[in-house]
Amino acid sequence: MTRNTVIGDKRVLAADFLPNRMVHRGQERQEIADALRPVLEGERPRNVLVHGPPGTGKTTMARYVVDRLEEHIDLQYGFCNCWRNSSRFKIYYRLLNEMGSRMIHRTGTPTDKLVDDFESKVRNRPSVVVLDEVDQLEDEKVLYDMTRYNRTGLIMIANQENVFYDLDERIRSSLSSRKNVRFSAYTHEEIVDILRDRRQWGLRDGAVEDELLHRIADTVSGDARVAINALRIAAEKAEKEGLEQIPEEFIDDALPEAEELTETESLDKLNSDQQALYEILRQEETLRPRELYDRYRSKVEKPKVDRTLRNYLSEMEKYGLVESRGQGTGTEYVLTD
Repeated sequence: MTRNTVIGDKRVLAADFLPNRMVHRGQERQEIADALRPVLEGERPRNVLVHGPPGTGKTTMARYVVDRLEEHIDLQYGFCNCWRNSSRFKIYYRLLNEMGSRMIHRTGTPTDKLVDDFESKVRNRPSVVVLDEVDQLEDEKVLYDMTRYNRTGLIMIANQENVFYDLDERIRSSLSSRKNVRFSAYTHEEIVDILRDRRQWGLRDGAVEDELLHRIADTVSGDARVAINALRIAAEKAEKEGLEQIPEEFIDDALPEAEELTETESLDKLNSDQQALYEILRQEETLRPRELYDRYRSKVEKPKVDRTLRNYLSEMEKYGLVESRGQGTGTEYVLTD
């Protein structure tokens, strides 16, 4: 059996790997932990909105804080990505499964039954719910639901702080006491530190020089996902060729591939309505909002309202899939080059 020449632990080189320690983000970690701390004493925790650009560690940090909490208390934990599970039914179905309820039939079970089951499950036991991509919710009543559970901490993750701007007043009021925690884009040196950590635990000694980690950090605009994926892609290529050190040209080749991979992962998460918008722009190249909405409504059986479509496009823009140009009535949407 051929020994590994570059990679020590491939799991560590995955962008979504949850490390035993978090590099940087100490203040943000403390703010999230302080908001949830009351759950340790059986008291009501404070809800948290974690916001910032993609690739800044929001989801990883939320999972990390919950992991640390589970070391001190018997905690129920549920995670749901609202981009992939945007309806109220799908969110409760996902959370109940995450919390160990396996006897739920996906077809034929009414949403109210899932809500009642969830409420019974969290009524007398400390719980934390993480709703990732919370701005993709189709039924915002889920947020109001979550504020009614006295022993449940809610971590909401979004790209922008104003995610609740258009919500119903009752829902906004129920979330008014939340703690907002902003994650800024990583600096060059922070990206290098993150890559050094992945190198230490994921690669063999001497596999990649610091100079090449700086080269990655120069290119990724503070996005840790792209940086880690680039390191992994280059390491896998070096491993395949039996090298003991990653050469510079492998890093250069890996960077555009990592960016493309990030875009593909974002495309894979699009729901059917977002896919319709994307395909229309792919065919038409440039459209103003009204033209885009009209074409969309001619293609789908159950179209969404304009506000939902604006939210969809905004989310797609944050992930680098589409771009808006101009302002006001002159705004146009195009696919990102």
